[in-house]
Amino acid sequence: MRKAALDAISELLDSNDKIVFIGSDLGAGTLADARSRHPKRVLMEGIAEQHLIGFAAGLALEGFIPYVHTIGTFLTRRAIEQVIIDVALHNLPVRLVASGGGMVYAPLGPTHQAIDDFALMRAIPNMMVVAPADPHEMRDVICELADYGGPAYIRVGKGGEPDATSLLTPNSIGKIRQINYGHQVAILTTGSLLQECTAATTQLETRGLSVGLYHVPYIAPLDTPVINQLIDRYEFLVVVEEHLPHGGLSTAIAEIMAPVNSKARLRSLTLPNKYASKYGSQREHQVASKLTSDGIVESVQNYFSN
Repeated sequence: MRKAALDAISELLDSNDKIVFIGSDLGAGTLADARSRHPKRVLMEGIAEQHLIGFAAGLALEGFIPYVHTIGTFLTRRAIEQVIIDVALHNLPVRLVASGGGMVYAPLGPTHQAIDDFALMRAIPNMMVVAPADPHEMRDVICELADYGGPAYIRVGKGGEPDATSLLTPNSIGKIRQINYGHQVAILTTGSLLQECTAATTQLETRGLSVGLYHVPYIAPLDTPVINQLIDRYEFLVVVEEHLPHGGLSTAIAEIMAPVNSKARLRSLTLPNKYASKYGSQREHQVASKLTSDGIVESVQNYFSN
């Protein structure tokens, strides 16, 4: 997914002289070819994330469209004051391309685990929050946002994600994507967990449960009209996300449901509400949190039996 993002940015650099790439500590070979073609618009600034954001804001004020890229926790926790005051306050077209969404960097410990990034970015006025599911969708998002007028945070997965979106109808900015139609329960997910949810949907339907599956790449602003339709249509809404229980997609949907007189019930499958205390890979943490297809199937069946 990261490669797809960088390839798309490289192509934008060739086609639009207002596009600028600003990187942190990304390795000597990152965008080397693009840098040879556009040495004044591919900039590597080192481990200085607050500076990257302020620099990007200044360029945006001069009419450029900066794509800033580094690890997600550094763009959110470390540089959040600059993101708020320099970028969002002025509604500038700065794109924050954040590697390591969720537990991608789990082996590096809690300092590198972007488990609260949705919450932090959703709380910022003017900030769009996007979590593509696969390289195909990532490429589309990067290109679509070249013409978007405000700031955006883009969560990047581990890489090597299987294709889940290339056969879908082309998407529009801000829209929810329907993957499967069913009438009993709706599973809503975001980011690379779409693949796990797709497999879980197939398993649940073979067991007699009619499941609607919806991918929510744009978490903020959320596609409220579609969420309202789902609240009316389904008995259960099950949100699956690689994030803390509060502040992310689950919370965003709960905020819409709260004032609505509906019989729909909301359930969430998330990471636990704590910093990781055990070493392990992203996959091992997903298994422990029941964020795999088997875990999702087990949880959904439990909801219906209670």
